[in-house]
Amino acid sequence: MDVAQEKADINQKIDGAQSRIEDLEDQLHLVDIELEKLFQDRQQYILLSEISDRIDKLNKLGGACLFWGEGCDEEQSVANYHRIHNIVINYDEQVREVTRKRELIKEDIQSVIAQINILNDEILVVHERAEEREHEFVIEREMTIHPFRPMILPWASQGEDEKRFRRVLLLALLFSLMLGYLLPLWELPVQTRDELVEIPERLAKLLVKKQPPPPPPKVEPKQPKKDEKDKKLKKKDTKPKPEKTKKARKVAESAGLLAFKENFADLMDNKAEQKLGSQARLSNKGQKARKITRSLVTAQATGSSGGINTSTLSRNVGGTGKSIGGVAFSRIESAIGSDFFGEERPLSDGPGPSRTDEEIQIVFDRYKSALYRIYNRELRKNPTLQGKLVLKLTIDPDGKVSACSMESSDMDAPALEKKIVDRVKKFNFGPKEGVPPLTILYPIDFLPAN
Repeated sequence: MDVAQEKADINQKIDGAQSRIEDLEDQLHLVDIELEKLFQDRQQYILLSEISDRIDKLNKLGGACLFWGEGCDEEQSVANYHRIHNIVINYDEQVREVTRKRELIKEDIQSVIAQINILNDEILVVHERAEEREHEFVIEREMTIHPFRPMILPWASQGEDEKRFRRVLLLALLFSLMLGYLLPLWELPVQTRDELVEIPERLAKLLVKKQPPPPPPKVEPKQPKKDEKDKKLKKKDTKPKPEKTKKARKVAESAGLLAFKENFADLMDNKAEQKLGSQARLSNKGQKARKITRSLVTAQATGSSGGINTSTLSRNVGGTGKSIGGVAFSRIESAIGSDFFGEERPLSDGPGPSRTDEEIQIVFDRYKSALYRIYNRELRKNPTLQGKLVLKLTIDPDGKVSACSMESSDMDAPALEKKIVDRVKKFNFGPKEGVPPLTILYPIDFLPAN
Protein backbone atom coordinates (compact mmCIF):
# COMPACT_ATOMS: atom_id res chain seq x y z
CA MET A 1 0.00 0.00 0.00
CA ASP A 2 1.19 3.54 -0.82
CA VAL A 3 2.29 5.77 2.03
CA ALA A 4 -0.04 8.59 0.92
CA GLN A 5 -2.99 6.21 0.90
CA GLU A 6 -2.13 5.04 4.43
CA LYS A 7 -1.90 8.63 5.60
CA ALA A 8 -5.28 9.48 3.99
CA ASP A 9 -7.00 6.54 5.66
CA ILE A 10 -5.55 7.44 9.05
CA ASN A 11 -6.51 11.11 8.66
CA GLN A 12 -10.04 10.08 7.71
CA LYS A 13 -10.28 8.01 10.89
CA ILE A 14 -8.97 10.93 12.92
CA ASP A 15 -11.60 13.27 11.40
CA GLY A 16 -14.38 10.80 12.23
CA ALA A 17 -13.09 10.54 15.80
CA GLN A 18 -13.01 14.30 16.18
CA SER A 19 -16.59 14.62 14.88
CA ARG A 20 -17.59 11.93 17.36
CA ILE A 21 -15.97 13.95 20.14
CA GLU A 22 -17.92 17.04 19.08
CA ASP A 23 -21.22 15.15 19.23
CA LEU A 24 -20.36 13.77 22.65
CA GLU A 25 -19.45 17.21 23.89
CA ASP A 26 -22.86 18.54 22.71
CA GLN A 27 -24.60 15.73 24.56
CA LEU A 28 -22.50 16.46 27.63
CA HIS A 29 -23.53 20.13 27.43
CA LEU A 30 -27.22 19.21 27.34
CA VAL A 31 -26.81 16.85 30.28
CA ASP A 32 -25.02 19.55 32.25
CA ILE A 33 -27.94 21.97 31.59
CA GLU A 34 -30.44 19.38 32.77
CA LEU A 35 -28.38 18.63 35.85
CA GLU A 36 -28.08 22.34 36.60
CA LYS A 37 -31.86 22.70 36.51
CA LEU A 38 -32.21 19.85 38.95
CA PHE A 39 -29.65 21.43 41.25
CA GLN A 40 -31.68 24.69 41.28
CA ASP A 41 -34.56 22.86 43.01
CA ARG A 42 -32.21 20.86 45.21
CA GLN A 43 -32.70 23.01 48.35
CA GLN A 44 -36.44 22.64 48.11
CA TYR A 45 -36.28 18.88 47.87
CA ILE A 46 -33.80 18.73 50.74
CA LEU A 47 -36.28 20.64 52.95
CA LEU A 48 -39.10 18.41 51.73
CA SER A 49 -37.04 15.33 52.66
CA GLU A 50 -36.47 16.69 56.16
CA ILE A 51 -40.20 17.48 56.51
CA SER A 52 -41.13 13.94 55.49
CA ASP A 53 -38.76 12.55 58.10
CA ARG A 54 -40.33 14.76 60.78
CA ILE A 55 -43.86 13.75 59.72
CA ASP A 56 -42.85 10.09 59.98
CA LYS A 57 -41.58 10.59 63.52
CA LEU A 58 -44.77 12.54 64.39
CA ASN A 59 -46.93 9.67 63.06
CA LYS A 60 -45.01 7.19 65.16
CA LEU A 61 -45.65 9.34 68.24
CA GLY A 62 -49.40 9.57 67.41
CA GLY A 63 -49.49 13.34 66.79
CA ALA A 64 -50.30 13.45 63.04
CA CYS A 65 -53.52 15.38 63.71
CA LEU A 66 -51.45 18.25 65.05
CA PHE A 67 -49.95 18.75 61.57
CA TRP A 68 -52.81 17.72 59.27
CA GLY A 69 -55.70 18.96 61.41
CA GLU A 70 -58.24 17.23 63.65
CA GLY A 71 -60.30 15.92 60.76
CA CYS A 72 -57.33 13.86 59.38
CA ASP A 73 -57.21 10.28 60.56
CA GLU A 74 -54.16 8.00 60.74
CA GLU A 75 -54.57 6.45 57.27
CA GLN A 76 -54.73 9.85 55.58
CA SER A 77 -51.64 11.01 57.45
CA VAL A 78 -49.72 7.89 56.31
CA ALA A 79 -50.86 8.40 52.71
CA ASN A 80 -49.77 12.02 52.79
CA TYR A 81 -46.36 10.96 54.18
CA HIS A 82 -45.85 8.41 51.39
CA ARG A 83 -46.81 10.96 48.75
CA ILE A 84 -44.24 13.47 50.02
CA HIS A 85 -41.60 10.77 50.42
CA ASN A 86 -42.14 9.50 46.84
CA ILE A 87 -41.65 13.04 45.49
CA VAL A 88 -38.23 13.19 47.21
CA ILE A 89 -37.30 9.71 45.95
CA ASN A 90 -38.22 10.58 42.36
CA TYR A 91 -36.05 13.67 42.51
CA ASP A 92 -33.08 11.66 43.77
CA GLU A 93 -33.57 9.10 40.99
CA GLN A 94 -33.58 11.85 38.32
CA VAL A 95 -30.36 13.31 39.72
CA ARG A 96 -28.65 9.89 39.77
CA GLU A 97 -29.77 9.10 36.22
CA VAL A 98 -28.50 12.42 34.82
CA THR A 99 -25.20 12.02 36.70
CA ARG A 100 -24.73 8.47 35.36
CA LYS A 101 -25.42 9.64 31.80
CA ARG A 102 -22.88 12.43 32.21
CA GLU A 103 -20.19 9.95 33.40
CA LEU A 104 -20.83 7.65 30.43
CA ILE A 105 -20.47 10.56 27.98
CA LYS A 106 -17.15 11.48 29.62
CA GLU A 107 -15.90 7.89 29.31
CA ASP A 108 -16.85 7.86 25.60
CA ILE A 109 -14.99 11.12 25.05
CA GLN A 110 -11.86 9.69 26.76
CA SER A 111 -11.97 6.52 24.66
CA VAL A 112 -12.30 8.54 21.42
CA ILE A 113 -9.37 10.72 22.48
CA ALA A 114 -7.31 7.55 23.07
CA GLN A 115 -8.18 6.35 19.56
CA ILE A 116 -7.08 9.68 18.12
CA ASN A 117 -3.72 9.36 19.96
CA ILE A 118 -3.24 5.87 18.55
CA LEU A 119 -3.99 7.14 15.03
CA ASN A 120 -1.48 9.96 15.49
CA ASP A 121 1.16 7.38 16.48
CA GLU A 122 0.35 5.38 13.36
CA ILE A 123 0.89 8.52 11.25
CA LEU A 124 4.33 8.93 12.82
CA VAL A 125 5.15 5.29 12.06
CA VAL A 126 4.09 5.80 8.43
CA HIS A 127 6.32 8.90 8.18
CA GLU A 128 9.31 6.95 9.57
CA ARG A 129 8.68 4.09 7.18
CA ALA A 130 8.54 6.53 4.26
CA GLU A 131 11.86 8.06 5.29
CA GLU A 132 13.47 4.59 5.60
CA ARG A 133 12.28 3.67 2.12
CA GLU A 134 13.87 6.80 0.72
CA HIS A 135 17.28 5.83 2.17
CA GLU A 136 17.19 2.04 1.69
CA PHE A 137 18.75 0.17 -1.27
CA VAL A 138 18.00 -3.20 -2.82
CA ILE A 139 20.41 -6.16 -2.43
CA GLU A 140 20.01 -8.91 -4.98
CA ARG A 141 21.66 -12.36 -4.77
CA GLU A 142 21.18 -15.73 -6.33
CA MET A 143 19.23 -18.28 -4.36
CA THR A 144 21.28 -21.32 -3.29
CA ILE A 145 19.72 -24.67 -2.53
CA HIS A 146 21.24 -26.37 0.54
CA PRO A 147 21.65 -30.16 0.55
CA PHE A 148 19.04 -32.11 2.44
CA ARG A 149 20.09 -33.44 5.82
CA PRO A 150 17.99 -36.08 7.51
CA MET A 151 16.81 -35.25 11.01
CA ILE A 152 18.66 -37.82 13.16
CA LEU A 153 18.50 -37.81 16.94
CA PRO A 154 21.79 -38.18 18.86
CA TRP A 155 20.78 -41.48 20.45
CA ALA A 156 19.61 -43.05 17.21
CA SER A 157 21.88 -45.86 16.02
CA GLN A 158 23.38 -45.55 12.54
CA GLY A 159 25.40 -47.94 10.45
CA GLU A 160 28.42 -45.62 10.26
CA ASP A 161 28.61 -45.38 14.06
CA GLU A 162 28.54 -49.15 14.42
CA LYS A 163 31.35 -49.53 11.89
CA ARG A 164 33.49 -46.94 13.68
CA PHE A 165 32.91 -48.66 17.05
CA ARG A 166 33.91 -52.06 15.68
CA ARG A 167 37.13 -50.65 14.19
CA VAL A 168 38.14 -49.02 17.49
CA LEU A 169 37.31 -52.19 19.46
CA LEU A 170 39.35 -54.36 17.09
CA LEU A 171 42.38 -52.06 17.36
CA ALA A 172 42.18 -52.05 21.17
CA LEU A 173 42.02 -55.87 21.31
CA LEU A 174 45.00 -56.23 18.99
CA PHE A 175 47.04 -53.80 21.08
CA SER A 176 46.16 -55.67 24.32
CA LEU A 177 47.09 -59.05 22.84
CA MET A 178 50.40 -57.66 21.63
CA LEU A 179 51.24 -56.31 25.09
CA GLY A 180 50.23 -59.59 26.75
CA TYR A 181 52.57 -61.52 24.43
CA LEU A 182 55.58 -59.17 24.61
CA LEU A 183 55.64 -58.30 28.32
CA PRO A 184 56.46 -61.85 29.57
CA LEU A 185 59.39 -61.96 27.11
CA TRP A 186 60.96 -58.88 28.68
CA GLU A 187 63.10 -59.87 31.68
CA LEU A 188 64.07 -57.16 34.14
CA PRO A 189 67.49 -57.33 35.84
CA VAL A 190 67.48 -58.16 39.54
CA GLN A 191 68.40 -55.13 41.61
CA THR A 192 71.11 -55.69 44.19
CA ARG A 193 71.60 -53.42 47.15
CA ASP A 194 75.26 -52.69 47.70
CA GLU A 195 74.68 -50.30 50.59
CA LEU A 196 73.49 -51.62 53.93
CA VAL A 197 70.81 -49.70 55.74
CA GLU A 198 71.95 -48.75 59.22
CA ILE A 199 69.35 -49.01 61.93
CA PRO A 200 69.51 -46.14 64.43
CA GLU A 201 70.67 -47.09 67.89
CA ARG A 202 67.48 -45.86 69.51
CA LEU A 203 65.26 -47.97 67.25
CA ALA A 204 67.50 -50.97 67.72
CA LYS A 205 67.05 -50.77 71.47
CA LEU A 206 63.29 -50.63 71.09
CA LEU A 207 63.00 -53.49 68.59
CA VAL A 208 65.51 -56.00 69.96
CA LYS A 209 63.85 -58.21 72.54
CA LYS A 210 65.91 -58.74 75.65
CA GLN A 211 66.39 -62.28 76.78
CA PRO A 212 65.21 -62.87 80.34
CA PRO A 213 67.86 -63.94 82.85
CA PRO A 214 68.04 -67.64 83.65
CA PRO A 215 65.79 -68.70 86.53
CA PRO A 216 67.61 -69.12 89.85
CA PRO A 217 67.89 -72.60 91.33
CA LYS A 218 65.18 -73.39 93.82
CA VAL A 219 66.20 -74.12 97.38
CA GLU A 220 64.04 -76.16 99.64
CA PRO A 221 62.65 -73.99 102.47
CA LYS A 222 63.19 -74.80 106.07
CA GLN A 223 59.87 -75.97 107.41
CA PRO A 224 60.46 -75.39 111.15
CA LYS A 225 61.03 -71.61 110.78
CA LYS A 226 57.90 -71.21 108.70
CA ASP A 227 55.84 -73.06 111.29
CA GLU A 228 57.19 -70.85 114.07
CA LYS A 229 56.36 -67.66 112.17
CA ASP A 230 52.86 -68.92 111.33
CA LYS A 231 52.24 -69.69 114.99
CA LYS A 232 53.35 -66.21 116.05
CA LEU A 233 51.14 -64.56 113.46
CA LYS A 234 48.16 -66.70 114.46
CA LYS A 235 48.64 -65.76 118.12
CA LYS A 236 48.67 -62.07 117.27
CA ASP A 237 45.69 -62.24 114.91
CA THR A 238 43.41 -64.37 117.11
CA LYS A 239 41.40 -61.57 118.67
CA PRO A 240 37.63 -61.86 119.07
CA LYS A 241 35.66 -59.42 116.92
CA PRO A 242 31.90 -59.13 117.22
CA GLU A 243 29.79 -59.71 114.11
CA LYS A 244 28.10 -56.30 114.38
CA THR A 245 31.47 -54.56 114.10
CA LYS A 246 32.30 -56.52 110.94
CA LYS A 247 29.00 -55.60 109.29
CA ALA A 248 29.39 -51.91 110.18
CA ARG A 249 32.95 -51.92 108.83
CA LYS A 250 31.83 -53.41 105.50
CA VAL A 251 29.16 -50.72 105.13
CA ALA A 252 31.64 -47.95 106.00
CA GLU A 253 34.28 -49.26 103.57
CA SER A 254 31.85 -49.07 100.65
CA ALA A 255 31.00 -45.37 101.21
CA GLY A 256 32.87 -42.09 101.61
CA LEU A 257 36.64 -41.81 101.40
CA LEU A 258 37.11 -45.42 102.57
CA ALA A 259 35.86 -46.56 99.15
CA PHE A 260 39.14 -45.22 97.67
CA LYS A 261 41.44 -46.99 100.12
CA GLU A 262 42.84 -49.16 97.31
CA ASN A 263 43.97 -46.00 95.43
CA PHE A 264 45.79 -44.72 98.56
CA ALA A 265 47.17 -48.09 99.60
CA ASP A 266 50.75 -46.87 99.13
CA LEU A 267 50.18 -44.12 101.74
CA MET A 268 48.59 -46.35 104.42
CA ASP A 269 50.52 -47.92 107.25
CA ASN A 270 50.45 -51.68 107.57
CA LYS A 271 51.32 -52.57 111.13
CA ALA A 272 51.37 -56.29 110.42
CA GLU A 273 54.04 -55.79 107.74
CA GLN A 274 56.06 -53.46 109.96
CA LYS A 275 56.26 -56.11 112.67
CA LEU A 276 57.56 -58.79 110.32
CA GLY A 277 61.17 -59.47 111.03
CA SER A 278 61.30 -57.37 114.19
CA GLN A 279 62.22 -60.43 116.26
CA ALA A 280 64.78 -61.77 113.75
CA ARG A 281 68.39 -62.11 114.88
CA LEU A 282 71.54 -63.04 112.94
CA SER A 283 72.87 -66.37 114.07
CA ASN A 284 76.02 -66.39 111.92
CA LYS A 285 77.46 -63.09 110.70
CA GLY A 286 80.05 -64.51 108.37
CA GLN A 287 77.74 -66.95 106.60
CA LYS A 288 76.16 -65.97 103.26
CA ALA A 289 72.66 -66.76 102.17
CA ARG A 290 72.03 -69.41 99.58
CA LYS A 291 70.91 -66.83 97.04
CA ILE A 292 71.67 -63.10 97.17
CA THR A 293 68.95 -60.96 95.62
CA ARG A 294 69.70 -57.45 96.91
CA SER A 295 72.64 -55.69 98.51
CA LEU A 296 72.19 -52.72 100.85
CA VAL A 297 74.96 -50.72 102.42
CA THR A 298 74.08 -48.99 105.68
CA ALA A 299 76.12 -46.62 107.73
CA GLN A 300 75.37 -45.42 111.23
CA ALA A 301 77.79 -42.66 112.07
CA THR A 302 79.03 -42.66 115.69
CA GLY A 303 82.05 -40.38 115.18
CA SER A 304 84.44 -39.14 112.55
CA SER A 305 85.04 -41.46 109.62
CA GLY A 306 88.11 -42.11 107.65
CA GLY A 307 86.24 -43.24 104.52
CA ILE A 308 84.14 -46.08 103.16
CA ASN A 309 85.56 -49.11 101.46
CA THR A 310 83.39 -49.35 98.30
CA SER A 311 85.15 -52.37 96.92
CA THR A 312 82.76 -54.63 98.82
CA LEU A 313 79.64 -53.09 97.18
CA SER A 314 78.45 -55.57 94.59
CA ARG A 315 75.31 -57.07 93.20
CA ASN A 316 75.99 -60.69 94.04
CA VAL A 317 78.99 -60.62 96.37
CA GLY A 318 79.66 -58.53 99.51
CA GLY A 319 81.88 -58.74 102.51
CA THR A 320 81.17 -58.20 106.17
CA GLY A 321 81.49 -54.67 107.50
CA LYS A 322 84.40 -53.65 109.70
CA SER A 323 84.73 -50.76 112.16
CA ILE A 324 86.98 -48.04 110.74
CA GLY A 325 87.49 -44.85 112.67
CA GLY A 326 84.35 -45.24 114.77
CA VAL A 327 82.08 -45.93 111.77
CA ALA A 328 80.27 -49.31 111.57
CA PHE A 329 79.47 -50.99 108.24
CA SER A 330 77.24 -54.02 107.75
CA ARG A 331 76.26 -56.15 104.77
CA ILE A 332 72.55 -56.93 104.47
CA GLU A 333 71.62 -59.97 102.39
CA SER A 334 67.89 -60.37 101.92
CA ALA A 335 65.90 -63.23 100.43
CA ILE A 336 62.50 -61.52 100.63
CA GLY A 337 60.11 -62.43 97.81
CA SER A 338 62.01 -65.63 96.82
CA ASP A 339 61.20 -69.25 97.37
CA PHE A 340 63.71 -69.74 100.21
CA PHE A 341 64.26 -68.15 103.59
CA GLY A 342 67.20 -65.82 104.14
CA GLU A 343 68.74 -65.05 107.48
CA GLU A 344 67.57 -61.86 109.19
CA ARG A 345 69.64 -59.64 111.42
CA PRO A 346 69.52 -56.05 112.65
CA LEU A 347 71.19 -53.33 110.59
CA SER A 348 73.13 -52.12 113.63
CA ASP A 349 75.93 -54.08 115.34
CA GLY A 350 75.22 -52.38 118.68
CA PRO A 351 73.68 -54.12 121.68
CA GLY A 352 70.34 -52.25 121.38
CA PRO A 353 67.43 -53.07 119.05
CA SER A 354 67.55 -51.95 115.42
CA ARG A 355 65.55 -52.24 112.20
CA THR A 356 66.10 -55.41 110.20
CA ASP A 357 66.70 -55.65 106.47
CA GLU A 358 63.39 -57.47 106.13
CA GLU A 359 61.44 -54.54 107.63
CA ILE A 360 63.08 -52.04 105.26
CA GLN A 361 62.66 -54.30 102.26
CA ILE A 362 58.94 -54.85 103.01
CA VAL A 363 58.34 -51.09 103.03
CA PHE A 364 60.19 -50.58 99.74
CA ASP A 365 58.25 -53.46 98.16
CA ARG A 366 55.01 -51.89 99.34
CA TYR A 367 55.88 -48.54 97.68
CA LYS A 368 57.48 -50.13 94.60
CA SER A 369 54.35 -49.56 92.47
CA ALA A 370 54.38 -45.82 93.28
CA LEU A 371 58.05 -45.53 92.26
CA TYR A 372 57.44 -47.42 89.01
CA ARG A 373 54.49 -45.18 88.17
CA ILE A 374 56.86 -42.20 88.28
CA TYR A 375 59.39 -44.12 86.17
CA ASN A 376 56.77 -45.16 83.57
CA ARG A 377 55.66 -41.55 83.13
CA GLU A 378 59.24 -40.52 82.37
CA LEU A 379 59.65 -43.62 80.17
CA ARG A 380 56.95 -42.34 77.82
CA LYS A 381 59.05 -39.22 77.19
CA ASN A 382 62.33 -41.16 76.82
CA PRO A 383 61.84 -44.84 75.78
CA THR A 384 65.55 -45.64 76.35
CA LEU A 385 65.53 -44.53 79.99
CA GLN A 386 66.97 -47.21 82.28
CA GLY A 387 69.64 -47.52 84.91
CA LYS A 388 70.37 -47.67 88.61
CA LEU A 389 69.84 -45.16 91.42
CA VAL A 390 71.49 -45.30 94.87
CA LEU A 391 69.57 -43.41 97.56
CA LYS A 392 70.90 -42.30 100.92
CA LEU A 393 68.13 -41.97 103.48
CA THR A 394 67.83 -41.53 107.24
CA ILE A 395 64.98 -43.27 109.13
CA ASP A 396 63.89 -41.80 112.49
CA PRO A 397 62.62 -43.95 115.37
CA ASP A 398 59.03 -42.93 114.58
CA GLY A 399 59.39 -44.45 111.08
CA LYS A 400 59.49 -41.20 109.09
CA VAL A 401 62.24 -40.41 106.58
CA SER A 402 63.99 -37.30 107.90
CA ALA A 403 66.50 -36.99 105.04
CA CYS A 404 66.88 -38.45 101.57
CA SER A 405 69.39 -37.62 98.84
CA MET A 406 70.76 -39.08 95.63
CA GLU A 407 74.07 -40.79 96.33
CA SER A 408 74.78 -41.90 92.74
CA SER A 409 72.95 -42.37 89.45
CA ASP A 410 73.74 -43.52 85.91
CA MET A 411 70.36 -42.57 84.35
CA ASP A 412 71.03 -38.89 83.54
CA ALA A 413 67.44 -37.92 84.39
CA PRO A 414 67.38 -35.09 86.97
CA ALA A 415 63.59 -34.77 86.86
CA LEU A 416 63.08 -38.48 87.60
CA GLU A 417 65.70 -38.43 90.37
CA LYS A 418 64.04 -35.46 92.06
CA LYS A 419 60.60 -37.10 91.93
CA ILE A 420 61.98 -40.39 93.34
CA VAL A 421 63.69 -38.55 96.21
CA ASP A 422 60.53 -36.58 97.01
CA ARG A 423 58.45 -39.79 96.98
CA VAL A 424 60.86 -41.70 99.25
CA LYS A 425 60.71 -38.84 101.77
CA LYS A 426 57.01 -39.68 102.21
CA PHE A 427 57.71 -43.32 103.16
CA ASN A 428 56.72 -44.44 106.66
CA PHE A 429 58.60 -47.42 108.11
CA GLY A 430 56.51 -47.50 111.30
CA PRO A 431 57.56 -46.55 114.84
CA LYS A 432 59.82 -48.86 116.81
CA GLU A 433 60.83 -48.36 120.43
CA GLY A 434 64.48 -48.12 121.36
CA VAL A 435 65.68 -47.80 117.77
CA PRO A 436 68.27 -45.08 116.99
CA PRO A 437 68.13 -43.04 113.75
CA LEU A 438 69.35 -45.24 110.91
CA THR A 439 71.13 -44.08 107.70
CA ILE A 440 71.27 -46.54 104.80
CA LEU A 441 72.23 -46.67 101.11
CA TYR A 442 69.52 -48.33 99.01
CA PRO A 443 69.98 -49.16 95.28
CA ILE A 444 67.02 -49.22 92.89
CA ASP A 445 67.18 -50.67 89.36
CA PHE A 446 64.76 -49.27 86.76
CA LEU A 447 64.30 -51.40 83.64
CA PRO A 448 61.49 -51.08 81.07
CA ALA A 449 59.05 -53.97 80.94
CA ASN A 450 59.42 -56.16 77.83
